[in-house]
Amino acid sequence: MVEMALVFPLLLIVAIGLLQFALYAHTENVVTGAAQDGARVAAEGDRTLADGVTHTRAVLQAGLGPTAADVTVTGIDGGDVVVIEVTGRLHTIIPWVANATLPLRARAIMSKERFRVGPAETIAP
Repeated sequence: MVEMALVFPLLLIVAIGLLQFALYAHTENVVTGAAQDGARVAAEGDRTLADGVTHTRAVLQAGLGPTAADVTVTGIDGGDVVVIEVTGRLHTIIPWVANATLPLRARAIMSKERFRVGPAETIAP
C-alpha cells in the first residue's frame, strides 16, 4: 500500500504528460494538413484565396472541434503563389498549470495553377 501511494502520483503525472503530448501532436498534424489543403484549394485555377481560407477553417473545425476557435487563418496572394498561414494556441490539460498554452503554427506555400495553350496551329487535331 505504501509503495502504491508513492508510485501512483508519479504514474498519473506521466500518463497525463503522455496524453498531452499525443493531443499536441494530433493538433499540430491537423493544423499543418489544413494549411496545406487550404493552399492547394486556393492555388487551383478556378478558385480564389478566400476559397482556400474557408476550406482551411472547415478542415480545422472538422479536425479540432471547439478548439478550432483558438486559431487564426490568414491568406496571402503573392501573384504566382498563395500562402496560407495558421497560428494559434492549444490549451493544456495539465490541471496544476493554470492557463498554460502551447504554440501552434503552420505555413503552406503553393504555386498557382497556370494553364497555357500555344498558338492554334501547334495544337494537334
